[in-house]
Amino acid sequence: MRKGILFFIVTLLATAGGMKAQQLEYIAEVDTNYLLIGDHVHLTLKVKADEGVKVTFPLLRDTVVRGVEILSGPTRDSTRGKRESRVTIKETYVLTAFDTGVYVIPAMPIEVEREGYTTILQTDPVTLIVNTYVVDEEKGYADIVLPKRAPWRFTELLPYVLWGWVALAVVVMIVVLVIRLRSNKSLFFHEKPVVPPYVLAIQALDEIKEEKPWQHGRTKEYYTRLTGALRGYMEGELDIPALEQTTREILRLLEGCEEVETREREVLEQLLDTADLVKFARATPLPDEVLAHLNVAYDFVNHTNERVQQRKAEAREREEKEAEARRAREEKEKEEA
Repeated sequence: MRKGILFFIVTLLATAGGMKAQQLEYIAEVDTNYLLIGDHVHLTLKVKADEGVKVTFPLLRDTVVRGVEILSGPTRDSTRGKRESRVTIKETYVLTAFDTGVYVIPAMPIEVEREGYTTILQTDPVTLIVNTYVVDEEKGYADIVLPKRAPWRFTELLPYVLWGWVALAVVVMIVVLVIRLRSNKSLFFHEKPVVPPYVLAIQALDEIKEEKPWQHGRTKEYYTRLTGALRGYMEGELDIPALEQTTREILRLLEGCEEVETREREVLEQLLDTADLVKFARATPLPDEVLAHLNVAYDFVNHTNERVQQRKAEAREREEKEAEARRAREEKEKEEA
């Protein structure tokens, strides 16, 4: 019996000595014990111990005591002293109260574990006194003071600037789209100006005349380009599918074309026949005949284009007269009505 009591006393002394060696310091504290209603105060649970100690603070939820609410937390932090090896571990909550009175934050259990032993520490209760604003009865109640306006910073202005540029770009795009739609223009591609068939044909003939390929032994190339220019002109200006037709088929279609006279059709037939002989039978026409065919092409294009333009002008004149007569009839009908 004596041995058991002695063993218990030795163990108790050893445990007390071990806890003393740890030199634990702990506390629960607030920034201030006096608080205005609706204001904020920080509740901090703090333990100072040697390194390697595991500290577990209580996890607080919505309130610490009835009437004292938790706005945020916990925020855990640890610091080391400059001249000591011990570490200070703490957790902080932000509290508030919306009713006056005296509140007592109860003792908080803190678990400290080291070398397999767990010790539960109990902090002292903390008193929090919540006061309201004192109203001067002579002055009465005053309006709530609005928050002071702080100067704008660049990081705060940047989102508004970016969104402003985006809005401006959208407005410009909408305006451009509306303008292009009203003018029947393509939205995404610039339309190339349409070159009249007559201009294309004259440009092709001028290039042939300037290069003179027949003088350099390229007679076949000369007739190929010459007939190509004529075929493109007839298809674009005279509505004859000359690019896909043979010489005989083109001549038959020209017989029903009002813009082509009989003499022009005959000399054009000689040109096309000679071109076929050069391209397919390797014939070699005389130099004078080659140059004459170039003049035939010029005359055919110029004369037929004059008749086409005259026919278009007459058609426009008829349309204008018909439109004028129609307007006159409408005005007369309005007067009679």
